[in-house]
Amino acid sequence: MNALYDYLARLAEAGTLPSPFRYPFITRGLLAVLIIAPLLGGMSHLVVARRLAFLSSALGHAALTGLTLGLLAGAPMSSPYAGMLGFCLLAGIAMVYVKRRSSLPPDTLIGVFMSLTLGLGICLLVAATKTFNIHQIEGVMFGSLLTVTDTDLLVLLIASVLVATILAVFYNVLLLDSVEPRLAGVRGMRTTFVEYLFVALLTMAIVVSLKIIGALLVEALVVVPAAAARNLAKNTRVYWALSIAVALVSGIGGIFVSSFWKVPTGGAVVLSLTALFFVTLGVGALFARRETTQSE
Repeated sequence: MNALYDYLARLAEAGTLPSPFRYPFITRGLLAVLIIAPLLGGMSHLVVARRLAFLSSALGHAALTGLTLGLLAGAPMSSPYAGMLGFCLLAGIAMVYVKRRSSLPPDTLIGVFMSLTLGLGICLLVAATKTFNIHQIEGVMFGSLLTVTDTDLLVLLIASVLVATILAVFYNVLLLDSVEPRLAGVRGMRTTFVEYLFVALLTMAIVVSLKIIGALLVEALVVVPAAAARNLAKNTRVYWALSIAVALVSGIGGIFVSSFWKVPTGGAVVLSLTALFFVTLGVGALFARRETTQSE
């Protein structure tokens, strides 16, 4: 990887590439975004269809608790994935279990779990900061290019390939269960298994993305790409492709914004996402008005 970083740095110094490529951490961040964006963007339309936007936010908050638990158990700050993934999986499975067995609205139950995990995380954070610098933990909370390592890139690549492969195998079942759950049940599909499986895959995708986007902002990259794509899409295939394209463009744009103006990466990516959402909203409204005028 060092050879790649050196090669890109030479191109940047020669003016062939933008100047931020002179710094290896920018290149690592860009590579991470190129992996994260298709992963979360490709899942976002299923998240929106299954009405799990609030759950993805709860998982992001649960990651903070998992991080502090892992640190208190002795996990290194450079590799906090075990604690975050373990706790988020438990939280996600518990939320789905309670949701399927309660008459309360799902958003109410998820709100209860979010309050529990966030309150516990804040209390544990006080204990964790006695050992670790709070600014190190802020990198996981809000995202930071400076914290991405080659090991993170490898973990991200492996997790992305695993999640994408499983999604490809179960995609038709997931899509039908998301759009018409009753029809999926009538056709004999294992809807309970599908729901738990998707939450587990979503949890894995969120956890490995936290170092770039941050625990408090990761929901945006899970939800906004699908919302922006929905403004323009006419069918499922276009919907999926546009969701990935929006995530990629906003991720790359956020990387360069954060490198030039020294703002948190997660915040820059989210601002890019919301900007694209309003652009697609306006373009979609223009197309709809044109079609209405032509039909008259």
